[in-house]
Amino acid sequence: MRSTRLALAVFLGALALSSSVLAQRVELVGRVTASRTVLSQRRVGEARYVAISDLFYRDRSAVLEVLDLAGPSVIQVSAKRSVFARRFGSKRGGTVAMPLGEVVVYRDGVVGIALTEAAVAATRRIWYVELDARSGKLLRSADLAVLGDGEQLEIVGADVTSSAAWFAITRRTTRGRALVLHRLDLDTLEARDEQRVALAARAGNRDREHAVRVHASADFSRFAIVEYVEDNVGMAPGQVYIAEPSSGGTFTVPAPPAAYGVAFSADGRYIYLGSSQRGTISRIDIASGKIDKQVNGPRFLHHLVISRNGTRLFALASSSSYAVYDLPDLKARSDAAHPAGVAAAMVELHGHGVASLDGAYFVAPDAEDSRKPAAPDRTYIIAKLIE
Repeated sequence: MRSTRLALAVFLGALALSSSVLAQRVELVGRVTASRTVLSQRRVGEARYVAISDLFYRDRSAVLEVLDLAGPSVIQVSAKRSVFARRFGSKRGGTVAMPLGEVVVYRDGVVGIALTEAAVAATRRIWYVELDARSGKLLRSADLAVLGDGEQLEIVGADVTSSAAWFAITRRTTRGRALVLHRLDLDTLEARDEQRVALAARAGNRDREHAVRVHASADFSRFAIVEYVEDNVGMAPGQVYIAEPSSGGTFTVPAPPAAYGVAFSADGRYIYLGSSQRGTISRIDIASGKIDKQVNGPRFLHHLVISRNGTRLFALASSSSYAVYDLPDLKARSDAAHPAGVAAAMVELHGHGVASLDGAYFVAPDAEDSRKPAAPDRTYIIAKLIE
């Protein structure tokens, strides 16, 4: 009888584990075709919208694309190239250099973009510009920033609840560098600096040591400023700066090497960092201001995505498999293979993917035959993260 009970317990335990793994899975739900671009993780409004391409020029048109996951379908916004040339182009001899553009927000049939002057001078202007998504008509514009040599602007994301867009501007200072969290009111187009974070000087002469990526919590109340660092290449140690504009407070923790994956817990207690180089996941405890836990994760980890209900963490890597962890303690890791329609794309991921704001979907370029010439457009897969 005892052996029968033991066997039954083992069977039920295995069944429960199997059901758990089955419940937490990745499924292919669709494909779309859009222009060839590099997807980057940024929030452009409601969770259903993903910026699937930046501004590009074809013939006499200036074009950008937004993916609507509710379809799914690709919303293509087309404007007259001449408008961009006349208002924002840079004259070089007898030609006009066209500005570069990135999607900031999509809402109510209006697309907002950040336009960067294609200048070779010491300074570059950046504007915020809104277009009617249906007609392509220029609706309004505002100066966003003027950047000097070695300075950069990054779009952090759009907060449609507060009708604001956030940017991170890295400035040169007499003591090194500072990162400015810049907020644009999308109703009035008034902008202001919300917080300035001094970045510690880093020894060395590698240009990439100065690269930073900025991530925001769901309500934009807290930001993680992640300095890039690698092991075994002579790079100086980097930091992750946690900034809170409402209080002006900051604290730092050591930056894991190649920390591409960053996720904020829904309750605001933790931030998770994924190291692509070491294959680890670290947890920052906000209350203590320290990394209080670290577990093994997939190698070549590029994305950490918290599920819609906030109880699971999906670790997505350049791999045919993925890992899922229970939150908040990173316990009960389960590994599974991607389905056939997703696996090939994920093996070639290399960071070129984006998760929806609610953690329900992941979009990535589909795998391609390297022997064939690249076409202007390509296919993207849409995978659902099921908790």
